[in-house]
Amino acid sequence: MDHTFDAIVVGAGYIGCSVTYHLCAAGLKTALFDLGSMAAGASRANYGNIQIQDMELSKSVELINMARTRFANLEAELDCKVGLRRLGGLLLIENEAQWRLMESRLSAVRAAGIASELVPAERLPEVEPLIDPAHLLGGLYHAAEGQVDPFQLMRVYLVQARRRGLTEYYFTEVTGFEVQSDRLSGIVTSKGRFGAGSVILCTGAYTRQLGCTLGRQWDIHHILGQAMVTEPVALVLRNHLASASFFEQEAGGEAGVVHASFALSQSPHGHLLLGEAMVEANHFERQVPAQSLPAVAACVLRYFPPSIRQLRIWRGWSAPVAGTSDGCPLLGPVADLQGLFLATAFRSTVIVTPLVGETVAQLVTQGKCELNIDSFLPERNQ
Repeated sequence: MDHTFDAIVVGAGYIGCSVTYHLCAAGLKTALFDLGSMAAGASRANYGNIQIQDMELSKSVELINMARTRFANLEAELDCKVGLRRLGGLLLIENEAQWRLMESRLSAVRAAGIASELVPAERLPEVEPLIDPAHLLGGLYHAAEGQVDPFQLMRVYLVQARRRGLTEYYFTEVTGFEVQSDRLSGIVTSKGRFGAGSVILCTGAYTRQLGCTLGRQWDIHHILGQAMVTEPVALVLRNHLASASFFEQEAGGEAGVVHASFALSQSPHGHLLLGEAMVEANHFERQVPAQSLPAVAACVLRYFPPSIRQLRIWRGWSAPVAGTSDGCPLLGPVADLQGLFLATAFRSTVIVTPLVGETVAQLVTQGKCELNIDSFLPERNQ
């Protein structure tokens, strides 16, 4: 078997699947590797929301504005339905400090050309009829967001990539890299060595430890995020809802301490997705702390009718979620090491998934890209 490829993608989540598809579509002989199966990391726990709610405002406006245009023709491009539907986004405001934060955010979002509105508490049921506004001051509303079926989107990317010659290696650990002079020439794995002209790490929380094998200290950390999913119910929610308290929280925290907040969405299949609790961690264990799911449930029940109490919880999860100190992703070529690219630690992954795949393919095949990535380069803070 030929173990040499034009490009190797490590990580089969949202970003890895998109990058893989775009590389194959560009005519490159491509291989995809993952420690588990498709969506084995944080992507398996994602709500599928195409959201601008948590957009980083200082450097990421162009990224998000370009990214949100890529969904208009996505299903036509992939020649398959991926559960794409329109969905609003509503950030719930609980106190005056949050109201001031959302006023400031409203101005910045509107300046970026994105329609947004501050809705007072008495009007919240117009936006989301099931909500109980008794404990709220209002909400920051974005009407033009959306949602996809997460697993369908990733599956379709891989189906289309296979039609273009993709080779896949699952349950395969990447343990190191082969470097010749100042150029990466391949990877070392639990199944042997594989050569490549380019290697793209789409490895989320695992990127930091892979960087350490190269002597790189990339600015990346992770939390373990916990959430749960209910049995399916009739499609009733009009929006993805979350708490504005997310913008009051500082990065990091005491290891092992559970911080619960409010996030609620509904899958295209009718399941309620309830979140989220967060634990700062230095490990990748998947156990959900005993206090996480009751804390999540308490947040949700504060704003929604007692009938939700009757829903059965089908499963809960814990998944490592990557982030950086400045809230911006690591996207682009690695300095002084030709052939290695990063595409990881996105603040809101779904909305950027098609654009990032397109951007990485441009970087690999042309050495440049349409998107300005200067603020996202892996060594920008070193």
